[in-house]
Amino acid sequence: VQVAVHIRPLIAQERIQGCKECVSVVPGEPQVQLGSHSFTFDHVYGGGGSSPSSIFDQCVRPLVEGLFQGYNATVLAYGQTGSGKTYTMGTGYTVGGSSEGVIPQVMNTLFSKINALKHKADFQVRVSFIEILKEEVHDLLDPNPPSTMKTDTANGGLLRVVPGKPPIQIRETGSGGIMLAGVTETEVRTLPEMAACLEQGSLCRATGSTNMNAQSSRSHAIFTINVEQRRKWDSFLNADTSSLPEDTGEDFLCAKLHLVDLAGSERAKRTKADGNRFKEGVHINRGLLALGNVISALGDDKKRKEGGHVPYRDSKLTRLLQDSLGGNSRTTMIACVSPADSNAEETLNTLKYANRARNIQNKPMVNRDPVVAEMQRMRQQLEVLQAELLCAQAATIPEEIQILKQKVTWLESNNLELRRELQQSAESYLVKNYLKRIQELELELLSVKSSNATDLSPEGEGDVEEEGEGEGDVDVDVVAAKELEHTMRQDCLDKELEELDKRLELKEAEMKAFARPDNVVLKQHFEKKLIELEDEKKTLQKERDALLKELEALATSSDEHAHKMQETYVQKLKDLERQIAELKKKQENQAQLLRQKQRSDEAAKRLQEDILRMKQQKASHFIVQLQNKIKQESEQFRAWKNAREKEVLQLRKEGRRNVYEMHKLQALHQRQKLVLQRKTEEAAVATRRLKDMLEASEAS
Repeated sequence: VQVAVHIRPLIAQERIQGCKECVSVVPGEPQVQLGSHSFTFDHVYGGGGSSPSSIFDQCVRPLVEGLFQGYNATVLAYGQTGSGKTYTMGTGYTVGGSSEGVIPQVMNTLFSKINALKHKADFQVRVSFIEILKEEVHDLLDPNPPSTMKTDTANGGLLRVVPGKPPIQIRETGSGGIMLAGVTETEVRTLPEMAACLEQGSLCRATGSTNMNAQSSRSHAIFTINVEQRRKWDSFLNADTSSLPEDTGEDFLCAKLHLVDLAGSERAKRTKADGNRFKEGVHINRGLLALGNVISALGDDKKRKEGGHVPYRDSKLTRLLQDSLGGNSRTTMIACVSPADSNAEETLNTLKYANRARNIQNKPMVNRDPVVAEMQRMRQQLEVLQAELLCAQAATIPEEIQILKQKVTWLESNNLELRRELQQSAESYLVKNYLKRIQELELELLSVKSSNATDLSPEGEGDVEEEGEGEGDVDVDVVAAKELEHTMRQDCLDKELEELDKRLELKEAEMKAFARPDNVVLKQHFEKKLIELEDEKKTLQKERDALLKELEALATSSDEHAHKMQETYVQKLKDLERQIAELKKKQENQAQLLRQKQRSDEAAKRLQEDILRMKQQKASHFIVQLQNKIKQESEQFRAWKNAREKEVLQLRKEGRRNVYEMHKLQALHQRQKLVLQRKTEEAAVATRRLKDMLEASEAS
C-alpha cells in the first residue's frame, strides 16, 4: 500500500485563534516531523514538501493506467474532521465548478485514454456512488429511496411504511470478491455523464455543521468506476498476420476503481456536537476504529505469517474495503493532516494510522474472463509439453550430435590455418618504413581533425524555452477565479527565476566543455606536431639543395655512369619535392586546426563574460524587485481571501439562524395545530353530551 501525506495550510479560523504550525517536512525527503516523532512515507505534499498539484500525477495516474491492464485500484483519503479530505478527493464536485481534486482528474484521464484506445477495444464504463451513514449503506444515485417508516398525522400519529427498494446488502462472490446487491450502476459514455452522476451523489450526501467544520461530512462516501474492455479483432483480421498482438489471450479485461472519502475522526468535546450530530460522530469513530483494527492486523508481520484473524466483518466500511486492504487491488492512502498546534494530538494519531498502513501487502492480479484465463493456462501447459517432447526426441539421436560436433571442430581448425596463412601473406606485402610512417601521420592528423571538429562544434547558446502564460477565462465563482489568477501570477514569476537559473547553468556547462583539460592536451600535441613537421621540411629542403648541387656538378661531365647517376638523382629529387608538398599540406591543415582552436577559445571567453553578466543580473535589483513583487502579491491575495472567508462565515451564520427560526416556527405551528385539534374534539364530545341530555329531558 502506497501512503502519501497531504498537509493543508492554516485556515482563517486557525489564524484568528493564533495557531502556529507544528508539522515540519525534511527538505528533499518524504519525511514528516511532529515534535519528537518522525515518520517516513512514500510522498509528502504541502508544508514544504512537494506541490499538492502533483498528487494525481505521482499517486493516482499509475492506478488509472493500470485499469486498462485489468488491475483493481483504490484511493483512500483519511484524516480528522476539517483536514481537507473532501477537497483533496474532489467529492464535492459540481458541473462548471473547480476541477481540482483527485476524482475530476481521474475522469478526464480515463476518457482521454478511452478515446485513444477506442479503435482497438470496446469499452463499457459504469459508476456507482454510495455512502455509509450510521452503519447503513445508502445509494446516492437511486431516485427511489428504500422503504422507510413515516408518521401519519391523518391517522392519529401512527407509523406507516413507505414502500421503496429493498435495502442494499453486502454479498461475497464465488471468487472471494465483495459486491453490493441492489446498488444502482449507471452506464456512462462521456465525461459530462460521469460528472453529472458525481454531482448528483455529492448533493445527496449527508453533511452537517460542527464547531470544527461548517460543512463536515457525516458519512463515508465511495465512488466506484467499473471499466470493461473487449478487444476489437476486426482491425487485426483486416491487417497482415504480422500485426497481430502478442497478448492474444487478453481479449476481455475488467477492473474497478474505488475512490473513498472517509468521514473525519472527531472528538465531542471539540466539535461541541449533541443530539443527532453526537450519534453520527459515534458511528463515524466506530467505523474508523474497525478500519484501524484491520490495518493493524494486516500490518503486523507476525500475525500475517501465522495467518491471524482479520476483523473485516466488524464494520460495513471494512467489509466493503476487504479487497482494497490485503486483497486484489492496488491501493494508495492519502492521509490529510492539519498543521495547527491545536490539532497536534489528532495529527499525531493520523500519522501513526498512516504509518501502520504502509506495512500492508496487497495481492493485485489481472481480472480476466474465466474462459479466457482457462484457455491461457491450457496454452501454457501445451507449450511446456511441446518443450518436453523436443527434449525427449533430442535424447534419442546422440550419435548424430557427436558427428556434427566433430565436423564443427574440423572446420574451426581449418579456419585457424587459413587465418594464419592470410596473416603471413599480408606481412610479406608491407611497404617501406618511411612511407608507413608518413601514412600513420596522415591517419593521425585526420583522426585528430575529426575529433577536434566534434569537440569544437557549437552547442547552441541559450535555447530557452518560451514562457507560456496561460490565462484562461474560467467562468467560476469569484473566489476560485481569484485563486486561479493568483496561482498563475506566482507560476509566471517562478518561471522567470527558473529561466535565469537554467540559462546560467547552460552557459557554465558550455564553459566547462570548452575548458576541459583534453583540449589543452590536444593543443600541446598539435604544436609539437607542427614543430616536428617544420624540422622535417627543413631537412628535406637541405637534402634537395644538396642533390641540385650534385646534378650541376654531374652536368659538366659526359660520362655514361654520370648520366645514369643524374637520372637517379632527378628521380630522387622529384620524390623529395613531392614529400615537401605533402608536408606543406599537412602544415596548412595543422594551422587551420590551430585557428579553429583560437576561435573556440574566443567563444569560451565570450561565454565566460556572459556567465559573469548573468550572475550580476541575478544579484541585481531586478531579482530583488521580482521577489518583492511575489511577496506583495501573496500578502494581497491572503488579505483578500481572509476577508472573503469572513463574509462567507457571516452569511453561513445568518443562514443557520434563519433555519433555526424556521424550525422554531414550524414547531410552534405544530403545537398550535395539536391544541386546536384537541379543543375541537372536546367541543364535539360536549355537543354530543348536551344533545343527549336534551333528548332525554324532552322524553321525560
